[in-house]
Amino acid sequence: MLTKMLKNRWTESIAISLSFPLIGHAIDPSDPFFINYEFPWLILAPVLAGLRYGFVAGITSATLLISLVTSGFFLGWPGVSFFPEEMVIGLLLLTLISTEFRESWVRQTKLLDHKYNHLKLRMDKFARSYHLIKGSHYRLEQHLASQAKSLRLSLDDLKKKVLTLENHKGEPLAGIGDSVLKILGSYASVQMAGIYAVNEQRKMNPNPVASLGQPRTLLPSDPVIAEALKTGHVASIEMEKNGAMPAVGALVAIPLIDVYQRIWGVIVVNEMPLFAFQENTMDFLAVLGGKIGDLVKQRADAHCDNNDAGKVFESRLRRITSEIGYLKTSAVAIATIVNADEPPREILAKFQAELRGVDEILIVNDRWDRHLFLLLLPYTDEHGANELLNRVGLSKLSAEVACDGQNGTAFRFRGGDIKVCMWILDSKTSPEKVLLEVDRFCKTEFVVSIMAKPDESISSFA
Repeated sequence: MLTKMLKNRWTESIAISLSFPLIGHAIDPSDPFFINYEFPWLILAPVLAGLRYGFVAGITSATLLISLVTSGFFLGWPGVSFFPEEMVIGLLLLTLISTEFRESWVRQTKLLDHKYNHLKLRMDKFARSYHLIKGSHYRLEQHLASQAKSLRLSLDDLKKKVLTLENHKGEPLAGIGDSVLKILGSYASVQMAGIYAVNEQRKMNPNPVASLGQPRTLLPSDPVIAEALKTGHVASIEMEKNGAMPAVGALVAIPLIDVYQRIWGVIVVNEMPLFAFQENTMDFLAVLGGKIGDLVKQRADAHCDNNDAGKVFESRLRRITSEIGYLKTSAVAIATIVNADEPPREILAKFQAELRGVDEILIVNDRWDRHLFLLLLPYTDEHGANELLNRVGLSKLSAEVACDGQNGTAFRFRGGDIKVCMWILDSKTSPEKVLLEVDRFCKTEFVVSIMAKPDESISSFA
């Protein structure tokens, strides 16, 4: 195919070159090379060949015509009484210029063709990914449509149920066990499980408070349960080499542990699908067990006098710092002080309009009768917190004064009537240090504490 194309190229170039002298001889036999004409028509032949096939074809055509004119001059052909130097030089220059434009145009065309092929390849890849995501999204919609509630709404319902049971005495797990197991069955693919109460000495009651399916009889020496009670973390059995699960014993033990490391109960899973037996599912179960443990503690402490705003904030802060280690993410704590002269409702409305479902806000009055807004933003980094403050009109860039500390950033507005301090929480953050710095921020009005001393206690916010 390539040889045929080259043959056609040279055939057409030679034919174009010879056609002009033949046409000239037919028009005027005394001047077949158009030497005595006002316009040298002979130069069109190499220009056409060069524009059609490139530099080599154009130069070859020009060389052929110049050879014919030179031969006619030396052989004394009629119409070639003198050697046309100007026409020969003009023919060469015009051929070079036209072929250079043609080569430049070909290079640009090839470049555009390569770009097109690259974009087409990326477009095809994007189209395949799009259809894959579209199909996955459709299946996800079907899955969500089959569930009446999301996980967050289910946890909110469980929290409301705990609040309604706070005024009723009895076991902390009584009345909520079925709801807890229902959440595990819906969102963790648990098929058979039981929830068991644990006392302060971490001794488990062998009789289940609630059950999902028909849980098997527990063995006192079950290593999975013993590991969960000892460490306070989710424990699971190791699968066999062929990927099969044992038919007896506990597969997973989920301690319901609060932020103060008190285990209120253990969920023992006896059956769950193999595909759910993976690391991210275990992390999810650990986070879920911690949240349920906090709710159980909230119910147990309903009649205690120390269930104040400071304790609530401390509990939620400890829970978030604990989840950071499991989920390998970050969080942000923000304290905002508003003097009594400033209307707090405007700022509160802005915060409530921008907060997500997982964010928490606590509003108290400090000892100087100032309004204190305590915000906890889980799964958020410093950039996300700055965007939130920017949307509520309290960004660092618009602050009158700003100072950066080792663990936090503080800034103020309106002549000091509004003060904001922000702490970035990661896996190395100590909740005690953050609580102490919040307390010092309130006391010193605009100073970020550097480090907490071991012998200092944490003050309450009430």
